[in-house]
Amino acid sequence: MLIRGKFWIIGILVGVLLAMWEPAIAQTVVSWDGAAYENMVSADSPDTIPPGTKITMQNWQNYKRFMPVGLQQLWMGRFFWKLPADAEIDVGAGAPIPLPKKVQEDTEKYASQVKLVPTGDGGYKIRGYVAGIPFPNPSGDLAGVQILYNEYYAYIPYLITTYAKLGFTMDRFLSITNNEVREVNFKVKHLSDVGKPVDIPNVGDIFLTQNNIIWTPEQSKYVNALQIFYDNPGKLPETFIFVPALRRSLRTSTAARCSPLLGSDYTEDDERSMNLQPPIFQAKLIGYKKLLILAHPTPGYVDENARYGHPTSYYWPVLFPKPVAGAWELRKVAVLDIRRIPSHAQGYCYGSRMAFIDRENWQPIWMDLYDANLKLWKTGPSIYRPMPLPGTNGDVATGAGGPGDGEYTYWDLQNSHITFDIQSGGQINQDAPGQYDDFNRWGAPAGMEQVMQ
Repeated sequence: MLIRGKFWIIGILVGVLLAMWEPAIAQTVVSWDGAAYENMVSADSPDTIPPGTKITMQNWQNYKRFMPVGLQQLWMGRFFWKLPADAEIDVGAGAPIPLPKKVQEDTEKYASQVKLVPTGDGGYKIRGYVAGIPFPNPSGDLAGVQILYNEYYAYIPYLITTYAKLGFTMDRFLSITNNEVREVNFKVKHLSDVGKPVDIPNVGDIFLTQNNIIWTPEQSKYVNALQIFYDNPGKLPETFIFVPALRRSLRTSTAARCSPLLGSDYTEDDERSMNLQPPIFQAKLIGYKKLLILAHPTPGYVDENARYGHPTSYYWPVLFPKPVAGAWELRKVAVLDIRRIPSHAQGYCYGSRMAFIDRENWQPIWMDLYDANLKLWKTGPSIYRPMPLPGTNGDVATGAGGPGDGEYTYWDLQNSHITFDIQSGGQINQDAPGQYDDFNRWGAPAGMEQVMQ
């Protein structure tokens, strides 16, 4: 009884300490401040970070105007997730990551006929879009909305499949939940792929499908989540969840865009970095800025002394990339403040999504996410590995629409939680095994039931 009594007292003390600690964490939540983004270094400024620079805990503030608010908070160490004293970013020269040639050709061919049309409730729909980038030179008061559509229609191949072998969530007690996920995604309209038509026939009005299938842990094996996006970008996508115990798939509410994706810190709106329906969002262009980001991670998945794909290439427990994972570089980005239009804002999880969109290829490469009260909630990069495109003369796919090879992290600063995901072995179009080139199997609810076969 005495021993049990001691543990009971210890339990009370731990509870009291946690109760005291939680408010302290809450007080560090950062309110939204547009000045922090407006004051970033302009894309046309001569200010730069010379290649060879080593950014450390002692000098990082000299370069904070090249960093998003979330990354600055990791350096400042005000949250549970913080960089260690020996953290280091090595800056390299960087390299271009242009759009594939077919995308550039389609942009030149079709962009002049694309227009924005008001929806009447504060949003804008698109008219005349066929393929390529709809607004290659955003301008005017609606530049932010144009860039939002550029991201929505950024290059995605007809088929891409990856396997996230190293992926997990972790809480502040460093309890880890591992998972391995196979992703099979199709884009069947508005294609700019060599050898493919603009629109794949016999798929109805579907634009894009995303299928995530869990293979481990054993208790979650065969659970898979399928999102179906329609050709009307304003129509909310449908989500289906296959439940192995029931041997069938369940259709979830189209309004559940804030639901966790397979138990992660990503919501359904965060898949492929930004899964938004442009007509129900407003996007304000803060400006074109220079962003410090790891854009060319070191390829490879085995060598424990190198490579972005190995866990020893990251500072634990914050899981921030070490220099061995790759050199960082300055990328020119469009900084957008994205919010739901008033008629769709009530009950939505994010009050503001500060999105950093790569100016060269229109892929989102960093997110600062603010809650409904405009307090900083989540932050994290999409570190894409440029992947060779089959059937081309040296073209690459950057991010390939989000699920491509690379490292993806969300630090939940308010809840001291993290989702860490390394995608590897990505295969595109004809390079993908034949078993995955089956739209009805991987892109339709009926095919989900075959996962256990």
